[in-house]
Amino acid sequence: MSAVDKRFRSLGFNVGIPSLVFVRSLSRDCMLVVEGERIKGFAEYRYTFYKTRYLPDGRMTSLKVYMENQSIKRVLHRVASFLSFLERTKQIEQKECEKVAQ
Repeated sequence: MSAVDKRFRSLGFNVGIPSLVFVRSLSRDCMLVVEGERIKGFAEYRYTFYKTRYLPDGRMTSLKVYMENQSIKRVLHRVASFLSFLERTKQIEQKECEKVAQ
């Protein structure tokens, strides 16, 4: 398991494809997703961080992109900051956010 995978796991994400796809459920119909892809002109993978919502039948209803085509370092910082915000606004529980502070 790579350091990136371990870091996302510590933030409460499930690792879909190692070093490429990370998913965290916020509720029954809402999830955070980080996806990596190789983009021409960059030596490393570039990552996109977004939140998506689904209807009970599985259809996607909304997609909000927070970062697109960024380095993993910048995305990790933004994800940790976003989770900290959710904790401060009581949208996720305290102990979940303690993982963010590590």
